[in-house]
Amino acid sequence: MGQSATGTVYVDARRARFIKRWSPTLIAFGEFIDGYDLTVIGVAMVFLTKTFTLTATDKGLLVAISFVGTALGLVLFGDIADRVGRKKVFAFNLWVFIVTAVGAAFITQVWMLWVMRFLIGVAIGMDLSTSCAFLAEVAPKSSRGRLAGSLPTITLILGAIFSILLAMFLKAVVPVAHHDWVWRGMFLFAALPAFGVLMLRKQLPESPRWLIQKGRDEEAWQILDALELSEEVLQAPPRRTNREYRRLFKGEARRRVLVCTAFFMLNTTAGPVVSFMGPVIFEQAGVPAGNNLLISLIANCVGLVAVLIGVRLIDSVNRRSLGLVTAAVLTVAALTMGLLGQASQVALFGSFIAWSFATWLGPAVLCLVWASEAYPTELRGFGQGLTQSLSRMMSATTAFLLPGLINDHGFYAIAPFSVVYALMFVLVLRNPWLASTAASLEEVTATADVPKAAEAVAP
Repeated sequence: MGQSATGTVYVDARRARFIKRWSPTLIAFGEFIDGYDLTVIGVAMVFLTKTFTLTATDKGLLVAISFVGTALGLVLFGDIADRVGRKKVFAFNLWVFIVTAVGAAFITQVWMLWVMRFLIGVAIGMDLSTSCAFLAEVAPKSSRGRLAGSLPTITLILGAIFSILLAMFLKAVVPVAHHDWVWRGMFLFAALPAFGVLMLRKQLPESPRWLIQKGRDEEAWQILDALELSEEVLQAPPRRTNREYRRLFKGEARRRVLVCTAFFMLNTTAGPVVSFMGPVIFEQAGVPAGNNLLISLIANCVGLVAVLIGVRLIDSVNRRSLGLVTAAVLTVAALTMGLLGQASQVALFGSFIAWSFATWLGPAVLCLVWASEAYPTELRGFGQGLTQSLSRMMSATTAFLLPGLINDHGFYAIAPFSVVYALMFVLVLRNPWLASTAASLEEVTATADVPKAAEAVAP
């Protein structure tokens, strides 16, 4: 292993072992930072309110503005990752995140936090589009669901759980007179795991499928050997094609892109209600801050259990069936919380837990897998960026409007989200091709309109 036809060694034996063992985890670990950051603003809101006397509009804007930044980072840097490579974007985005996380910890005005939250969102967007594309390109077909869908979701939930545990710890040890250092400490800590991931990611290789697109075949096949993907890729050799955006908007490719993007957008319209708005919801229900954090922790632990169960299912069951069942459960859970949550805390907490479980068991993972499979290698970063950018804008809208709507209309404002999940059910029902597949990434992304000039590449 390791020596090319020209005698150049791109991957020695030691690095090959590192690549095989750690590549998927280090790529996916960016989601830990995303999960931490998504949760940290909702959790910190309880303490930020006391420091800055936030209105419902302020709360919504503080959550929404990071999603706007993420949307920009996704679509802009997803395209850049297709042009310059996954690895270069990985390094840049983490430095941006580290600097802005530290800056957010020392703000003195709300508008400063808006700026920092926006820039943090941009940094997260850079990572998301790149990591999702990268994971799909290094995952074997037999475990693409686990590596490209479940693994980043697990790290995201672990980031959320850690965020809540840190808040509970800081709340316990920081004197009440200095409780502003609860949220400051939470923002500041985010820089530490980001720096650790930055250092470890230096050992990652470039995506072998991206290298093939750029004509760097020898280096690519050494990395494929290290990942033990050579035989699989030989069975369906990657095609070297031109970067033509129009390919995504015609024929079967257009249908696949539209369906996967619509599913992603629907999930991120309703998902924020339980993913990171829990503290706001429970605060509205009159739950004390301490219990509020505990409930959010329990919900995320339930989500982790759901994803771990999903790990066993995602590559073995019909993915369409999984999408249908979980969408049906989510429809009922949203309707229950909206209609009964105001009158019954049992209904509120029960539907919240069911909503969390079903979200993380199905849609949260399926979104990532289906979106990764929807785009060819030369446009996967851009495509992931476009899909997730639109989805984050839906999350931003929900995050901005929900606090005010709940404040004005109570939990009845949540009931319409049941319609969102019903639409998701119909979308999956009408597209049988969303069923499970054991095909290679090249076979999944192949379409009838692939240019005739496309060149199959093999060593």
